[in-house]
Amino acid sequence: MKIILDSNVIISALTTQGLSSRVLDLCIDKHLIFTSSWILDEVTRILSNKFKIESNKLTRIRNFLQSATLTIEQKGKKPAHCRDEDDNNILHLAKHVHANLIITGDVDLLIMKTYEDIKIITPRQFMEHYFTPKT
Repeated sequence: MKIILDSNVIISALTTQGLSSRVLDLCIDKHLIFTSSWILDEVTRILSNKFKIESNKLTRIRNFLQSATLTIEQKGKKPAHCRDEDDNNILHLAKHVHANLIITGDVDLLIMKTYEDIKIITPRQFMEHYFTPKT
């Protein structure tokens, strides 16, 4: 599957050992994750400003994300469907790569449920509906 992880899921995955971390690991192992420079910049900015991560660690994190994902620069006009204009960057990327899923914790995106044919779900919904552990 082609998956977009919203920056809030990536940040949660990198700062905690919870559900988002497991989702990131599973997506890296089994799916194609797409990012953009906008997502990478937002992740870097928040990790720096809010979590006070040092610049050398930020560089390693960004390098890791770039090696684990496909970074795409989308073309064309960004949609204007979300109340929070920044969220339109996620929709733009998802449409550009014909993503199957957007995984997010952002309520403004989640209330949409879908964007065109792209499902918008939480990390928990991903685990419940798209990951079946081997027994």
